[in-house]
Amino acid sequence: MKKNFLIITLATLLTSCEDQLNRVPIDSLIDATAYQNVDDVSAGVVGVYTGIDYTNQADLNAMFTDNVQLGDDSGGQKVASLNLQLDPQINSFAIWSSQYNTANDVNRVLDAASNLTVSAADQPRLDNLLAQLYLIRAFAHMEVMLYYGEDFEDSSALGVPYQDFLSTTAEPPRLTTGEVIEKIALDITTAESLFNGGFDDIFRANPDYAKFLRTRLALYSGDWAGVISSSNALIADYPLADQAQYRDMFAGDLDQTEVIFSYDNRAGANFNNISGEFRFGGGGNFISMSNELHGILENEFNVNNDVRFEVNVDPNNDPDIFNQKGINKFPLGASGFINDFKTARISEVYLMRAEAFARQSQFAEAAEALQAVRNARRGTSDASTPYASLFDAITDIRFERRLELCYEGHRYIDLKRFRNILNEGMSRDPSDCAGSVPCNLSVNDRRWTFPIPLQELNGNSNMVQNQDW
Repeated sequence: MKKNFLIITLATLLTSCEDQLNRVPIDSLIDATAYQNVDDVSAGVVGVYTGIDYTNQADLNAMFTDNVQLGDDSGGQKVASLNLQLDPQINSFAIWSSQYNTANDVNRVLDAASNLTVSAADQPRLDNLLAQLYLIRAFAHMEVMLYYGEDFEDSSALGVPYQDFLSTTAEPPRLTTGEVIEKIALDITTAESLFNGGFDDIFRANPDYAKFLRTRLALYSGDWAGVISSSNALIADYPLADQAQYRDMFAGDLDQTEVIFSYDNRAGANFNNISGEFRFGGGGNFISMSNELHGILENEFNVNNDVRFEVNVDPNNDPDIFNQKGINKFPLGASGFINDFKTARISEVYLMRAEAFARQSQFAEAAEALQAVRNARRGTSDASTPYASLFDAITDIRFERRLELCYEGHRYIDLKRFRNILNEGMSRDPSDCAGSVPCNLSVNDRRWTFPIPLQELNGNSNMVQNQDW
């Protein structure tokens, strides 16, 4: 990956100050002078956070699925993605490059920190900083695996390179899925071993986020018992938000009841752009919520008093304007698009747990875990009904994940993971694919696995393309 992992000067990492608000340019520095103490490492870690970019996943999981349609003010923005165009030369590079750039940023700080000698008093703080870096690197590689790996549940399948070293010339080969999973797990374990008491900042990769990542890794790799085991402590420690708390959580981050880790969306952070993927301030929508999803949310609100309609649907929609169904999860505020990006919430843990039970044919337990989320959003205490089969369970879990996690970067991955169980790919309602917009992505379509970007193939002689591309 020598074209992707060029040296990033430490000035890039240290340019971001602690609060990510007042940024002061500094001269380019070499490692020996840039990192002299724990404060320098802390500044480097802030730089890593500032460079994280999740907009590509949020964008793809909306545009490439049944959750959106062309907006009332479309000028052609996002049409290629909405038309399900995927090409190794044009648009398969963004997720690959952004996640590996993050891993590279992490590696530079880890390498510089390894040369420091610190006092016993400073060691716990340094360890907490290093732990955060290991978790960020684990997450970055997990994301790349989801899109570019050939099969997350097949340990012998072709995975991705694991960038856990510094080099400007290396051309790393793709590891097997099993090898990648082992390295992700090792980074999580290393982070857990470094954390020490008292670190519980939800705006940083924290010890509970390590448990969350372990749960998600178990889910994606098909370790169903591991999902249940890893989720136990999180379920015990985090309550689901009630309806009022849920509204406040997505109304300028007024409540954090169920948030495990949230990307702090301050001025200059990349996540400010998520809403810009769907609309622009003061104007209409490039992309609107799909009629199908809008109808489902509206029906759930009318029949079950489900709070997610109010949270996700723009209250300023004008029903007289064609395709004006604005997405409100990241609403426009006075100073930009607001709401932190909730990278990890306890509701997702419940839904992962429900799936793990279902995969083990524990259908009563699966229904109970899902019903907990449903009750919280409806403001009820209804009892669950055990599922009759895996097909029924996964159908309901997919439905609930669509409502709970829409526009948070999950829908494409969920459809991909469930398609073989349900024998369904992606199918848009006819009203959402008028004109030349395609309505379907079949179960066996090669676009369920991304092609390795051409830039990477050209820059790394050891890289091989996914077989269907």
